[in-house]
Amino acid sequence: MILPKAASSVGLLQAADDPARLSTLRLASVATEQRIASEIDDAVSKGDGDLARSFLDLAAAQGLTVDADRRARVAALDVPPGGHAGAAFLNGATTGASDTWTGMAGAVSADLLGISDVRDIWQEGGKLIQGDPYDTVILGLSTAGLALTGLTAVSLLPSGGTSIAAKAPATRGLSLLKGARRAGLMSSELVGKVGGMAVAALDKAALKEAVAGARAFDLPAARLAAQRVLRPGAVRTISRIGQDVVALEARIGQRGAAQVLGVARDAGELGRARRLADAIGGRTRATLKLLGTAALVLGDIVMLLLQVIWLAAGWIIMAALAARRLGLTLGRMVWGPPPTRRSV
Repeated sequence: MILPKAASSVGLLQAADDPARLSTLRLASVATEQRIASEIDDAVSKGDGDLARSFLDLAAAQGLTVDADRRARVAALDVPPGGHAGAAFLNGATTGASDTWTGMAGAVSADLLGISDVRDIWQEGGKLIQGDPYDTVILGLSTAGLALTGLTAVSLLPSGGTSIAAKAPATRGLSLLKGARRAGLMSSELVGKVGGMAVAALDKAALKEAVAGARAFDLPAARLAAQRVLRPGAVRTISRIGQDVVALEARIGQRGAAQVLGVARDAGELGRARRLADAIGGRTRATLKLLGTAALVLGDIVMLLLQVIWLAAGWIIMAALAARRLGLTLGRMVWGPPPTRRSV
């Protein structure tokens, strides 16, 4: 009973830094034909053809059979256009009123120019200055985005760059993150981490200048102030998160990126999800649907391994004590009780 669990735990520990291998080991007990058939039916009923096709890819990789009727229903779903993904992502991002992952017309160009970031800094920064409740995530992402669009902010980029085109992946990612936040698609843990980092790195004096520039719609002044609102380290971290989101969108689509944002609890898990998508491609969405964060991190497996080891050690000790007691009992039955020593 103990040794198989111990062997499995050791295998998972060895795959701790490899999300693709970790998910493969954990899928063995979860990805059954019945479960995959049920998930395909659910995805088809919701019109999510991308997720349904991901389960077909996973079934093929696991050597499982999917009946022809389900395959036909998946094939009948409309294939989302790949070349115009950005135009159909985050509807209403330019107005800040989006609540779904539908439509993003003009959002990317607006963020590259700093228009929507100015709007968000005006709204959320003004609330902070007045002492009203504000969204720390939106404020942090908008400040970082406006700083990255400034031509003097090249040194803040993780990979450098000399033009707005070089900053496009990071700023696009921040735009997607803001839309995900407004649509309620980010995990509560990720919201807390990004918001906490933004609050800890915030310079309120520079924020007041940025808000003043935003209210006057003085974009150059707002950009210059925004570059001082957050510490460079925070801007680098936030821009890396944005780059990971863009890479995920390119690899597993818009809904896939949204799914990852709902699962990942911090920037590290977001990076692991990017590595997982790079390794297994189209199977990523199905894997995350079945495993959740277990596809990215060990979780409580270390504690499980320790429990197994202690159980094994306790079993061995009890077995040894029982064997000793049994041996003494049998010896007394055969040879009688030991002779009593008399004191001199």
